[in-house]
Amino acid sequence: MAEPLLSKGKADAIANGVFLICLGILLYSSERWWPGILLAIWGSLAVRQYLTGRIFDFAISSFILLGLFLATIFQISWSTLMPLLFVIGGVYLVVREYWFTESIEQEGSRALKKEIKEEIKTEIEKEKMDDK
Repeated sequence: MAEPLLSKGKADAIANGVFLICLGILLYSSERWWPGILLAIWGSLAVRQYLTGRIFDFAISSFILLGLFLATIFQISWSTLMPLLFVIGGVYLVVREYWFTESIEQEGSRALKKEIKEEIKTEIEKEKMDDK
């Protein structure tokens, strides 16, 4: 995960502002709100994910929401689109968990290191008490 550009609170505030701006533009300028609302949601999510350093989530959200926008504009059949979206979502979940989470060995070794540090600390404290 990349370093966040802003804190989560600031990123949320900016993303909400982007959503309201997009929504205002959409309501003012268009009668076709359905594809436009997808762009407003995408803008809000994209800004939030980019500013909090979640680049992979940003790419996936962009792919899905812009794909839905294009499918709506070009009137692609939902019977074709829905299975494709489920496959993409499943692949995303598998890839994210496989590459971006700690393995069981890493979690176990961290717990073991923590336990060893605590034991060493208690031994040092016992020795200090014995020396007095």
